[in-house]
Amino acid sequence: MQRIQKNDYVAFEELHKRYSKRLLHFMYKMLNNDDERAQDLLQDLFLKIVERPDMFDTNKKFYSWVFTVAANLCRNEYRKPDFIDISTDEYETSEFSKSMDGLIAQFDAKVFSKHLGKALDHLEHEQKETFILRFQEGFSLKEIAEIMNCSLGTVKSRVFYSTRKLAKELEEFRPLLKKM
Repeated sequence: MQRIQKNDYVAFEELHKRYSKRLLHFMYKMLNNDDERAQDLLQDLFLKIVERPDMFDTNKKFYSWVFTVAANLCRNEYRKPDFIDISTDEYETSEFSKSMDGLIAQFDAKVFSKHLGKALDHLEHEQKETFILRFQEGFSLKEIAEIMNCSLGTVKSRVFYSTRKLAKELEEFRPLLKKM
């Protein structure tokens, strides 16, 4: 970030290359799989980095800081009155394997993924954000506490309650998970 503060375009490209895919995936999940909105917010995020590199807190890791900014952008998007939940019912069949077992396993995984996405949408925003950061983005509990600006105990509580609610809502998949 220090190089970006000195208008080093190569440094900006490197940051974009390193973080854009993970940030887009995170925003996509947080915005109920709305790709256009996620793309727009990702562009806004990197525009903020270029326009205001002084916003970066040098006491924090860039990785945690940039996800904090991304999470805040998603929270602000939820507050907008025109936020609409868009979900798709499409299944991609072009990647199914030729064996019947592969077909069934792949279909089951897609169905589970779709149900997980719907179940995530039923969680409170903070629980959803915590779950995605922990289990889909792979952040440590301490990093999540930094990103969400809350205590480690709060993060642990949100992880516990979100997984408990999801387990209850996805109970029908328990036999399926034992096979995997």
